[in-house]
Amino acid sequence: MTLLEHTSKALSECGISAEQSAAAPLAVALSGGADSVCLLLALKELGFTIHALHCNFELRGSESDADEAFCRRLCRKLEVPLSVKHFRTASYAKRHSLSIEMAARELRYGWFEQQANELHASAICVAHHRDDQAETILLNLTRGTGIRGLCGMQQVNAKNVVRPLLHVSRKEIEAWLHERGQEWVTDSTNRDPEAARRNTIRLDVLPALQRINPSATANIALSGERLNEAFQLYDFAVRQQRAAVEHAGNIDIAALKACVAPQTILYEILRDNGFTPEQSLDIFESLDGDSGREWQSSTCRLLRDRGRLLLQHKGATGFAESKDERKDDEGSYLPLEGLYEATGNVRLLIRRQVVDKGSFTIPREVHTACFDLEKLTLPLVIRRVREGDRLQPFGMTGTRLVSDLLTDRKLSVFDKEKQLVVCSGDTIVWVVGLRVAAGFEIDDNTRHAMTLTAI
Repeated sequence: MTLLEHTSKALSECGISAEQSAAAPLAVALSGGADSVCLLLALKELGFTIHALHCNFELRGSESDADEAFCRRLCRKLEVPLSVKHFRTASYAKRHSLSIEMAARELRYGWFEQQANELHASAICVAHHRDDQAETILLNLTRGTGIRGLCGMQQVNAKNVVRPLLHVSRKEIEAWLHERGQEWVTDSTNRDPEAARRNTIRLDVLPALQRINPSATANIALSGERLNEAFQLYDFAVRQQRAAVEHAGNIDIAALKACVAPQTILYEILRDNGFTPEQSLDIFESLDGDSGREWQSSTCRLLRDRGRLLLQHKGATGFAESKDERKDDEGSYLPLEGLYEATGNVRLLIRRQVVDKGSFTIPREVHTACFDLEKLTLPLVIRRVREGDRLQPFGMTGTRLVSDLLTDRKLSVFDKEKQLVVCSGDTIVWVVGLRVAAGFEIDDNTRHAMTLTAI
Protein backbone atom coordinates (compact mmCIF):
# COMPACT_ATOMS: atom_id res chain seq x y z
CA MET A 1 0.00 0.00 0.00
CA THR A 2 1.37 3.41 -0.96
CA LEU A 3 1.71 6.33 1.40
CA LEU A 4 -1.27 8.11 -0.15
CA GLU A 5 -3.36 4.94 0.10
CA HIS A 6 -2.43 4.58 3.79
CA THR A 7 -3.42 8.20 4.41
CA SER A 8 -6.72 7.96 2.54
CA LYS A 9 -7.62 4.66 4.22
CA ALA A 10 -6.87 6.03 7.70
CA LEU A 11 -9.10 9.08 7.19
CA SER A 12 -11.86 6.95 5.67
CA GLU A 13 -11.79 4.68 8.73
CA CYS A 14 -12.27 7.80 10.85
CA GLY A 15 -15.29 8.81 8.78
CA ILE A 16 -13.55 11.79 7.13
CA SER A 17 -13.84 12.47 3.40
CA ALA A 18 -12.47 15.13 1.07
CA GLU A 19 -16.03 16.24 0.31
CA GLN A 20 -16.77 16.67 4.01
CA SER A 21 -13.61 18.75 4.51
CA ALA A 22 -14.90 21.39 2.09
CA ALA A 23 -17.33 22.48 4.80
CA ALA A 24 -15.25 21.38 7.80
CA PRO A 25 -11.53 21.63 6.97
CA LEU A 26 -8.79 19.51 8.47
CA ALA A 27 -6.56 21.39 10.93
CA VAL A 28 -3.04 20.11 10.19
CA ALA A 29 -0.14 20.44 12.64
CA LEU A 30 2.88 21.67 10.69
CA SER A 31 6.30 21.82 12.36
CA GLY A 32 8.33 21.90 9.14
CA GLY A 33 9.81 18.46 9.79
CA ALA A 34 9.64 15.67 7.22
CA ASP A 35 6.62 13.93 8.75
CA SER A 36 4.39 17.03 9.02
CA VAL A 37 5.42 18.32 5.58
CA CYS A 38 4.59 14.89 4.15
CA LEU A 39 1.17 14.92 5.83
CA LEU A 40 0.39 18.41 4.52
CA LEU A 41 1.34 17.48 0.94
CA ALA A 42 -0.45 14.14 1.05
CA LEU A 43 -3.70 15.70 2.23
CA LYS A 44 -3.37 18.38 -0.42
CA GLU A 45 -2.82 15.79 -3.16
CA LEU A 46 -5.80 13.77 -1.94
CA GLY A 47 -8.04 16.81 -2.34
CA PHE A 48 -8.75 17.61 1.30
CA THR A 49 -9.45 21.17 2.39
CA ILE A 50 -6.81 21.95 5.00
CA HIS A 51 -5.67 24.71 7.36
CA ALA A 52 -2.10 24.48 8.70
CA LEU A 53 -1.14 25.25 12.31
CA HIS A 54 2.44 26.06 13.33
CA CYS A 55 3.76 26.48 16.89
CA ASN A 56 6.88 28.53 17.57
CA PHE A 57 7.96 27.44 21.05
CA GLU A 58 10.80 30.02 21.17
CA LEU A 59 13.23 27.40 22.44
CA ARG A 60 15.93 27.46 19.72
CA GLY A 61 16.28 31.15 18.92
CA SER A 62 16.90 31.83 15.24
CA GLU A 63 16.39 28.15 14.40
CA SER A 64 12.79 28.31 15.66
CA ASP A 65 12.23 31.45 13.60
CA ALA A 66 13.73 29.75 10.53
CA ASP A 67 11.30 26.83 10.95
CA GLU A 68 8.41 29.29 11.08
CA ALA A 69 9.64 31.07 7.96
CA PHE A 70 9.93 27.73 6.13
CA CYS A 71 6.32 26.84 7.04
CA ARG A 72 5.10 30.23 5.84
CA ARG A 73 6.88 29.80 2.47
CA LEU A 74 5.57 26.27 2.03
CA CYS A 75 1.98 27.24 2.76
CA ARG A 76 2.16 30.22 0.39
CA LYS A 77 3.47 27.90 -2.32
CA LEU A 78 0.69 25.35 -1.73
CA GLU A 79 -1.95 28.07 -1.21
CA VAL A 80 -2.81 26.61 2.19
CA PRO A 81 -3.98 28.98 4.95
CA LEU A 82 -1.65 29.01 7.96
CA SER A 83 -2.04 30.11 11.57
CA VAL A 84 1.06 30.65 13.73
CA LYS A 85 1.27 30.83 17.51
CA HIS A 86 4.29 31.87 19.62
CA PHE A 87 4.69 30.35 23.08
CA ARG A 88 7.02 31.26 25.94
CA THR A 89 7.50 27.59 26.61
CA ALA A 90 10.40 27.76 29.06
CA SER A 91 8.63 30.18 31.41
CA TYR A 92 5.39 28.15 31.16
CA ALA A 93 7.28 24.96 32.07
CA LYS A 94 8.91 26.65 35.07
CA ARG A 95 5.63 28.18 36.25
CA HIS A 96 3.80 24.84 36.10
CA SER A 97 6.74 22.64 37.20
CA LEU A 98 6.76 20.73 33.91
CA SER A 99 9.48 19.39 31.66
CA ILE A 100 9.99 21.39 28.47
CA GLU A 101 8.60 18.45 26.50
CA MET A 102 5.40 18.24 28.57
CA ALA A 103 4.96 22.02 28.58
CA ALA A 104 5.23 22.13 24.79
CA ARG A 105 2.70 19.30 24.52
CA GLU A 106 0.16 21.06 26.77
CA LEU A 107 0.54 24.35 24.91
CA ARG A 108 0.44 22.73 21.49
CA TYR A 109 -2.66 20.61 21.95
CA GLY A 110 -4.50 23.31 23.89
CA TRP A 111 -4.02 25.72 20.98
CA PHE A 112 -4.83 23.05 18.38
CA GLU A 113 -8.15 22.37 20.08
CA GLN A 114 -8.94 26.09 20.27
CA GLN A 115 -8.13 26.57 16.59
CA ALA A 116 -10.13 23.52 15.56
CA ASN A 117 -13.19 24.97 17.31
CA GLU A 118 -12.74 28.36 15.65
CA LEU A 119 -12.27 26.76 12.22
CA HIS A 120 -15.13 24.29 12.76
CA ALA A 121 -12.60 21.67 11.72
CA SER A 122 -13.66 18.05 11.26
CA ALA A 123 -10.41 16.85 12.87
CA ILE A 124 -6.94 17.82 14.02
CA CYS A 125 -4.39 15.90 11.95
CA VAL A 126 -0.94 15.22 13.39
CA ALA A 127 1.93 13.41 11.67
CA HIS A 128 2.92 10.68 14.11
CA HIS A 129 4.19 7.70 12.15
CA ARG A 130 5.12 4.07 12.72
CA ASP A 131 8.56 4.85 14.17
CA ASP A 132 6.94 7.28 16.64
CA GLN A 133 4.55 4.51 17.62
CA ALA A 134 7.41 2.10 18.36
CA GLU A 135 9.17 4.78 20.42
CA THR A 136 5.98 5.50 22.38
CA ILE A 137 5.43 1.84 23.23
CA LEU A 138 9.03 1.42 24.39
CA LEU A 139 8.88 4.65 26.40
CA ASN A 140 5.67 3.52 28.10
CA LEU A 141 7.29 0.18 28.85
CA THR A 142 10.26 1.84 30.57
CA ARG A 143 7.87 3.80 32.80
CA GLY A 144 5.91 0.70 33.76
CA THR A 145 2.61 0.37 31.95
CA GLY A 146 -0.39 -1.86 31.41
CA ILE A 147 -2.14 -3.01 28.28
CA ARG A 148 -3.35 0.51 27.46
CA GLY A 149 0.20 1.87 27.35
CA LEU A 150 1.41 -1.08 25.28
CA CYS A 151 -1.22 -0.25 22.65
CA GLY A 152 0.62 3.00 21.99
CA MET A 153 -1.04 5.91 20.23
CA GLN A 154 -4.51 5.56 18.73
CA GLN A 155 -5.28 6.46 15.14
CA VAL A 156 -7.99 8.77 16.48
CA ASN A 157 -8.48 9.84 20.09
CA ALA A 158 -11.31 11.31 22.14
CA LYS A 159 -10.27 14.91 21.35
CA ASN A 160 -10.68 14.23 17.60
CA VAL A 161 -6.93 14.08 16.97
CA VAL A 162 -6.29 11.90 13.91
CA ARG A 163 -2.97 10.27 12.94
CA PRO A 164 -3.23 9.37 9.23
CA LEU A 165 0.46 8.33 8.93
CA LEU A 166 0.53 5.97 11.91
CA HIS A 167 1.16 2.94 9.67
CA VAL A 168 3.85 4.63 7.57
CA SER A 169 7.56 4.48 8.45
CA ARG A 170 9.93 7.42 8.69
CA LYS A 171 11.95 5.93 5.83
CA GLU A 172 8.87 5.80 3.58
CA ILE A 173 8.02 9.40 4.44
CA GLU A 174 11.46 10.71 3.54
CA ALA A 175 11.56 8.64 0.33
CA TRP A 176 8.15 10.02 -0.70
CA LEU A 177 9.33 13.60 -0.17
CA HIS A 178 12.55 12.94 -2.11
CA GLU A 179 10.48 11.69 -5.05
CA ARG A 180 8.71 15.05 -5.12
CA GLY A 181 11.84 17.10 -4.57
CA GLN A 182 10.32 18.52 -1.41
CA GLU A 183 12.65 19.83 1.29
CA TRP A 184 11.97 19.93 5.01
CA VAL A 185 13.67 21.28 8.13
CA THR A 186 15.37 19.20 10.80
CA ASP A 187 14.99 20.09 14.49
CA SER A 188 18.48 19.97 16.01
CA THR A 189 17.02 18.63 19.26
CA ASN A 190 16.08 15.44 17.39
CA ARG A 191 19.79 14.67 17.19
CA ASP A 192 20.55 15.57 20.79
CA PRO A 193 20.23 12.52 23.09
CA GLU A 194 19.96 14.83 26.11
CA ALA A 195 16.90 16.65 24.78
CA ALA A 196 14.40 14.00 25.89
CA ARG A 197 14.12 10.38 26.84
CA ARG A 198 12.32 9.77 23.58
CA ASN A 199 15.42 10.76 21.64
CA THR A 200 17.50 8.26 23.61
CA ILE A 201 15.12 5.54 22.46
CA ARG A 202 15.19 6.89 18.90
CA LEU A 203 18.98 7.23 18.64
CA ASP A 204 20.25 4.41 20.84
CA VAL A 205 17.64 1.80 21.76
CA LEU A 206 15.86 1.24 18.44
CA PRO A 207 19.09 1.04 16.41
CA ALA A 208 20.36 -1.58 18.89
CA LEU A 209 17.14 -3.57 18.52
CA GLN A 210 17.32 -3.30 14.74
CA ARG A 211 20.76 -4.87 14.84
CA ILE A 212 19.08 -7.87 16.47
CA ASN A 213 16.17 -7.79 14.02
CA PRO A 214 16.01 -5.27 11.15
CA SER A 215 12.21 -5.36 11.42
CA ALA A 216 12.20 -4.49 15.14
CA THR A 217 10.57 -1.06 14.74
CA ALA A 218 7.84 -2.38 12.46
CA ASN A 219 7.23 -5.38 14.70
CA ILE A 220 6.92 -3.28 17.86
CA ALA A 221 4.34 -1.07 16.15
CA LEU A 222 2.56 -4.19 14.86
CA SER A 223 2.44 -5.58 18.39
CA GLY A 224 0.70 -2.37 19.45
CA GLU A 225 -1.94 -2.92 16.75
CA ARG A 226 -2.54 -6.48 17.89
CA LEU A 227 -2.80 -5.41 21.52
CA ASN A 228 -5.38 -2.80 20.51
CA GLU A 229 -7.76 -5.61 19.60
CA ALA A 230 -6.95 -7.44 22.84
CA PHE A 231 -7.64 -4.17 24.64
CA GLN A 232 -11.22 -4.22 23.36
CA LEU A 233 -11.75 -7.53 25.18
CA TYR A 234 -10.01 -6.16 28.26
CA ASP A 235 -12.17 -3.04 28.24
CA PHE A 236 -15.35 -5.11 27.85
CA ALA A 237 -14.40 -7.30 30.84
CA VAL A 238 -13.46 -4.28 32.98
CA ARG A 239 -16.81 -2.60 32.30
CA GLN A 240 -18.65 -5.76 33.33
CA GLN A 241 -16.67 -6.06 36.55
CA ARG A 242 -17.06 -2.37 37.37
CA ALA A 243 -20.84 -2.69 37.14
CA ALA A 244 -20.72 -5.17 40.03
CA VAL A 245 -18.31 -3.08 42.10
CA GLU A 246 -19.42 0.55 41.67
CA HIS A 247 -22.66 1.83 43.12
CA ALA A 248 -23.52 5.53 42.86
CA GLY A 249 -19.83 6.38 42.59
CA ASN A 250 -18.83 4.28 45.60
CA ILE A 251 -16.79 1.08 45.55
CA ASP A 252 -17.93 -2.04 47.39
CA ILE A 253 -14.71 -3.49 48.83
CA ALA A 254 -16.06 -7.04 49.23
CA ALA A 255 -17.33 -7.06 45.63
CA LEU A 256 -14.01 -5.65 44.45
CA LYS A 257 -12.07 -8.43 46.17
CA ALA A 258 -14.33 -11.00 44.51
CA CYS A 259 -13.27 -9.81 41.04
CA VAL A 260 -10.92 -11.89 38.92
CA ALA A 261 -8.35 -9.07 38.88
CA PRO A 262 -9.29 -6.69 41.73
CA GLN A 263 -6.17 -4.54 41.56
CA THR A 264 -6.73 -3.90 37.85
CA ILE A 265 -10.41 -3.06 38.32
CA LEU A 266 -9.56 -0.63 41.12
CA TYR A 267 -6.85 0.97 38.97
CA GLU A 268 -9.30 1.53 36.09
CA ILE A 269 -11.88 3.12 38.40
CA LEU A 270 -9.34 5.38 40.09
CA ARG A 271 -7.60 6.25 36.82
CA ASP A 272 -10.86 7.76 35.57
CA ASN A 273 -10.90 9.94 38.69
CA GLY A 274 -7.39 11.35 38.39
CA PHE A 275 -5.48 9.00 40.72
CA THR A 276 -1.96 7.89 39.79
CA PRO A 277 -0.88 4.24 39.48
CA GLU A 278 1.16 4.69 42.68
CA GLN A 279 -1.90 5.94 44.58
CA SER A 280 -3.97 3.10 43.17
CA LEU A 281 -1.48 0.53 44.49
CA ASP A 282 -1.38 2.22 47.91
CA ILE A 283 -5.17 2.24 48.11
CA PHE A 284 -5.38 -1.41 47.04
CA GLU A 285 -2.89 -2.42 49.73
CA SER A 286 -4.96 -0.47 52.30
CA LEU A 287 -8.33 -2.10 51.59
CA ASP A 288 -8.26 -3.92 54.93
CA GLY A 289 -7.18 -0.86 56.89
CA ASP A 290 -9.12 1.31 59.30
CA SER A 291 -11.99 3.54 58.22
CA GLY A 292 -11.32 7.22 57.80
CA ARG A 293 -8.17 7.17 55.68
CA GLU A 294 -8.36 9.57 52.77
CA TRP A 295 -6.55 10.04 49.46
CA GLN A 296 -6.82 12.91 46.98
CA SER A 297 -6.28 13.32 43.26
CA SER A 298 -6.42 16.60 41.37
CA THR A 299 -10.18 16.20 40.91
CA CYS A 300 -11.43 13.78 43.58
CA ARG A 301 -11.28 12.71 47.20
CA LEU A 302 -11.42 9.03 48.16
CA LEU A 303 -12.37 7.88 51.63
CA ARG A 304 -12.19 4.40 53.11
CA ASP A 305 -15.42 4.06 55.10
CA ARG A 306 -16.20 0.66 56.62
CA GLY A 307 -16.70 -1.72 53.69
CA ARG A 308 -16.69 0.98 51.03
CA LEU A 309 -14.43 3.38 49.20
CA LEU A 310 -16.32 6.64 48.80
CA LEU A 311 -15.51 8.91 45.87
CA GLN A 312 -16.34 12.60 45.96
CA HIS A 313 -15.56 15.06 43.19
CA LYS A 314 -14.03 18.24 44.50
CA GLY A 315 -16.46 21.11 44.42
CA ALA A 316 -19.39 18.79 43.66
CA THR A 317 -21.13 19.54 46.95
CA GLY A 318 -20.72 23.30 46.84
CA PHE A 319 -18.61 23.28 50.03
CA ALA A 320 -15.12 24.64 50.59
CA GLU A 321 -12.48 21.95 50.30
CA SER A 322 -9.71 22.84 52.71
CA LYS A 323 -9.82 23.10 56.51
CA ASP A 324 -8.73 26.73 56.28
CA GLU A 325 -11.60 27.52 53.93
CA ARG A 326 -14.06 25.72 56.22
CA LYS A 327 -13.01 27.93 59.14
CA ASP A 328 -14.24 30.91 57.15
CA ASP A 329 -17.63 29.33 56.48
CA GLU A 330 -19.80 31.58 58.66
CA GLY A 331 -23.07 30.41 57.16
CA SER A 332 -26.02 32.27 55.68
CA TYR A 333 -29.12 33.98 57.03
CA LEU A 334 -32.39 32.21 56.40
CA PRO A 335 -35.42 34.15 55.15
CA LEU A 336 -38.42 34.41 57.42
CA GLU A 337 -40.52 32.52 54.91
CA GLY A 338 -40.25 30.83 51.53
CA LEU A 339 -37.98 28.38 49.72
CA TYR A 340 -34.26 28.64 50.45
CA GLU A 341 -31.54 26.96 48.35
CA ALA A 342 -28.94 25.93 50.92
CA THR A 343 -25.30 25.03 50.27
CA GLY A 344 -24.77 21.40 49.38
CA ASN A 345 -27.88 20.87 47.23
CA VAL A 346 -30.25 21.14 50.22
CA ARG A 347 -33.48 23.12 49.93
CA LEU A 348 -35.44 24.36 52.92
CA LEU A 349 -39.13 25.24 52.85
CA ILE A 350 -39.77 27.81 55.61
CA ARG A 351 -43.29 28.56 56.81
CA ARG A 352 -44.75 30.76 59.58
CA GLN A 353 -48.12 29.79 61.01
CA VAL A 354 -50.59 31.04 63.58
CA VAL A 355 -51.00 28.33 66.22
CA ASP A 356 -54.64 27.42 66.66
CA LYS A 357 -54.80 25.08 69.64
CA GLY A 358 -57.75 23.23 68.19
CA SER A 359 -56.35 22.55 64.72
CA PHE A 360 -52.55 22.96 64.79
CA THR A 361 -50.63 19.66 64.63
CA ILE A 362 -46.92 19.55 65.32
CA PRO A 363 -45.21 17.76 62.38
CA ARG A 364 -43.18 14.70 63.39
CA GLU A 365 -41.35 13.93 60.12
CA VAL A 366 -37.59 13.52 60.49
CA HIS A 367 -36.88 16.16 57.83
CA THR A 368 -39.07 18.78 59.50
CA ALA A 369 -38.37 20.98 62.52
CA CYS A 370 -41.06 23.05 64.23
CA PHE A 371 -40.29 25.90 66.68
CA ASP A 372 -42.03 28.51 68.78
CA LEU A 373 -41.30 31.62 66.72
CA GLU A 374 -41.10 33.90 69.78
CA LYS A 375 -38.35 31.73 71.34
CA LEU A 376 -36.05 32.11 68.32
CA THR A 377 -33.46 34.83 67.69
CA LEU A 378 -34.02 35.92 64.11
CA PRO A 379 -32.80 35.71 61.48
CA LEU A 380 -31.81 32.06 61.76
CA VAL A 381 -28.41 31.07 60.38
CA ILE A 382 -27.66 27.90 58.42
CA ARG A 383 -24.08 26.66 58.28
CA ARG A 384 -22.00 23.52 58.23
CA VAL A 385 -21.27 21.66 61.40
CA ARG A 386 -18.03 22.67 63.15
CA GLU A 387 -15.70 20.85 65.45
CA GLY A 388 -16.93 21.18 69.02
CA ASP A 389 -20.56 22.01 68.10
CA ARG A 390 -22.99 20.87 70.82
CA LEU A 391 -26.75 20.39 70.94
CA GLN A 392 -29.28 19.70 73.69
CA PRO A 393 -31.51 17.19 71.90
CA PHE A 394 -35.24 17.52 72.51
CA GLY A 395 -36.31 15.13 75.25
CA MET A 396 -32.85 14.92 76.84
CA THR A 397 -31.08 16.76 79.65
CA GLY A 398 -27.60 18.05 79.02
CA THR A 399 -25.85 18.51 75.70
CA ARG A 400 -24.13 16.20 73.25
CA LEU A 401 -21.45 16.79 70.67
CA VAL A 402 -23.03 16.99 67.26
CA SER A 403 -20.15 14.85 65.97
CA ASP A 404 -21.26 12.07 68.34
CA LEU A 405 -24.80 12.26 67.00
CA LEU A 406 -23.46 11.92 63.46
CA THR A 407 -21.25 8.99 64.45
CA ASP A 408 -24.26 7.26 66.02
CA ARG A 409 -25.94 7.52 62.62
CA LYS A 410 -22.87 5.86 61.04
CA LEU A 411 -22.30 8.82 58.70
CA SER A 412 -19.10 8.89 56.71
CA VAL A 413 -16.54 11.69 56.97
CA PHE A 414 -17.85 13.10 53.70
CA ASP A 415 -21.43 13.12 55.03
CA LYS A 416 -20.29 14.71 58.30
CA GLU A 417 -18.54 17.48 56.36
CA LYS A 418 -21.77 18.15 54.44
CA GLN A 419 -24.00 18.16 57.53
CA LEU A 420 -25.86 21.42 58.04
CA VAL A 421 -27.08 22.97 61.29
CA VAL A 422 -29.55 25.81 61.89
CA CYS A 423 -28.66 28.29 64.64
CA SER A 424 -30.69 30.75 66.68
CA GLY A 425 -28.04 33.24 67.71
CA ASP A 426 -25.16 31.08 68.93
CA THR A 427 -27.38 28.10 69.77
CA ILE A 428 -27.92 25.16 67.43
CA VAL A 429 -31.65 24.49 67.17
CA TRP A 430 -31.63 21.84 64.44
CA VAL A 431 -29.15 19.35 63.06
CA VAL A 432 -30.84 19.36 59.66
CA GLY A 433 -32.72 16.17 58.98
CA LEU A 434 -31.61 14.51 62.24
CA ARG A 435 -32.38 16.14 65.61
CA VAL A 436 -34.05 19.29 66.97
CA ALA A 437 -32.95 21.05 70.13
CA ALA A 438 -34.81 21.39 73.41
CA GLY A 439 -35.99 24.80 74.59
CA PHE A 440 -37.61 26.01 71.37
CA GLU A 441 -40.56 23.63 71.17
CA ILE A 442 -44.24 24.46 70.77
CA ASP A 443 -46.08 24.70 74.14
CA ASP A 444 -49.41 25.92 75.48
CA ASN A 445 -48.28 29.55 75.26
CA THR A 446 -47.14 29.41 71.65
CA ARG A 447 -48.92 31.84 69.34
CA HIS A 448 -46.79 31.57 66.21
CA ALA A 449 -44.80 28.64 64.84
CA MET A 450 -41.93 28.46 62.36
CA THR A 451 -41.60 25.20 60.41
CA LEU A 452 -38.50 24.24 58.41
CA THR A 453 -38.63 21.28 56.04
CA ALA A 454 -35.63 19.90 54.18
CA ILE A 455 -36.72 18.89 50.67
